[in-house]
Amino acid sequence: MDYNYLLKKMIEENNGYIRLIDAQNNGISKYQVMEFVRQNKMEKVASGVYIAVDAWEDRLYELQLRNRKIIFSHETALYIHNLSDREPFAPVISVMRGYNASHLKQTGVIVHTVKPELFELGLIDAETFAGNIIRVYDKERCICDVIKRKRRMDIQIFQTALTSYFADKEKDINKLMDYAKKMKIEDWVRQYTEVLL
Repeated sequence: MDYNYLLKKMIEENNGYIRLIDAQNNGISKYQVMEFVRQNKMEKVASGVYIAVDAWEDRLYELQLRNRKIIFSHETALYIHNLSDREPFAPVISVMRGYNASHLKQTGVIVHTVKPELFELGLIDAETFAGNIIRVYDKERCICDVIKRKRRMDIQIFQTALTSYFADKEKDINKLMDYAKKMKIEDWVRQYTEVLL
């Protein structure tokens, strides 16, 4: 087996990234991976994750690889779903209440804490603009989060998110209202729905 060929193929398929676990699952030893990484001057971006020198760095994907329990939310999720035209200056994530996120805050990540029973509500996999898969809240959860935090949000981001969502042909009002009920913001969400629909 030509492990160099397999690793090059994995890099192509994974937008410039190699995960040690994926290589080992394909029968390539840790030693072979490390030798390949060294020969190709790849950079370590997380434990067991390396990026090719000519690859386009994907900050959100790397953040997800280093912190598997985070979910991208609020302004970052709005941007991923094209509900905002403004890319957030810093990644915005949610973590379950009790999760120690001090290491994330120190690197400039904006962290929201969520009750355990609501943490995975609306969780989906989505593609970053570099084509990598990350965990993110769906559009309906984003809208609920935006409405819940209205007073602390940039007014333009708030307005763009709502008008973009309600103009979207793929919106799911039943799901939106179900989330709003679970998050105890049903009256607020209904007010906006009645005005914007």
